[in-house]
Amino acid sequence: MPYRVPDTFFPDVENEIIDRTCARHKKCNILKVTYGSVAVAAILVLIFIVGNSDDTLLQRTDFAEVAQAFDNLTDADQAYLLEIYQDDIFINE
Repeated sequence: MPYRVPDTFFPDVENEIIDRTCARHKKCNILKVTYGSVAVAAILVLIFIVGNSDDTLLQRTDFAEVAQAFDNLTDADQAYLLEIYQDDIFINE
């Protein structure tokens, strides 16, 4: 053999490779746990915000209020709305 290496070269290389790859996996696992924890915390905050939000967004408007708002429009605006809504595919189903 033209090349010589120390007797412990191959076991040392093997141990070093194992140490480095395991260290990477540990770092990856720590990052996964960290990102997972942050995601869970964000979801809980979102649920808390939505659960405690003001109910004004969920209030229903009765037909009398809609009719009154429509009556307050000008004749041109009323005609425009009626023309647009006649072609609406969701209302005319």
